[in-house]
Amino acid sequence: MAKTMAQLPYHYGVKVRVFPSNEQKRLIKRNSDASRFIYNQMNGMNNDLFWLKQVKIPITLVLNRIADLTERLKKPSTAISNSHGWLNHSDFDSLMKANAIRNYKTAWKLFHQVHQAGTPKFHKRGYTQTYQTSCLYSAKVTIPTMKNGSVRLIDNC
Repeated sequence: MAKTMAQLPYHYGVKVRVFPSNEQKRLIKRNSDASRFIYNQMNGMNNDLFWLKQVKIPITLVLNRIADLTERLKKPSTAISNSHGWLNHSDFDSLMKANAIRNYKTAWKLFHQVHQAGTPKFHKRGYTQTYQTSCLYSAKVTIPTMKNGSVRLIDNC
């Protein structure tokens, strides 16, 4: 029987250095760029919403934009994917979108709690490509790959 991470008596993460093939480098770069794009879209929508709420005169155009942004922020994954169809490509990791949105919400939550780091900033393209995925301990996934978002440890070594 497969267990989830929450059901295990211990929780750990592994940070490893990998030497990917050219195809894997391409997938990592695409996932990294898409993750950064989603994070920046979330940041842009929240910034727009903040500044539009500062408007004192209730213009219909502003009120409609506020309602649209509020609706899009309720389900950001589908809202961003619907307006940017390239994010539905099969090369992308299945959990990359959810983790990018979760990272943004965590950054915003930390700002509200601590107030020292400042509001979340736009992520710039850098030399290194990184993105976050999650482990799936499911019996449904027989062969772990980058595309289905699952990682398994094969042996103790």
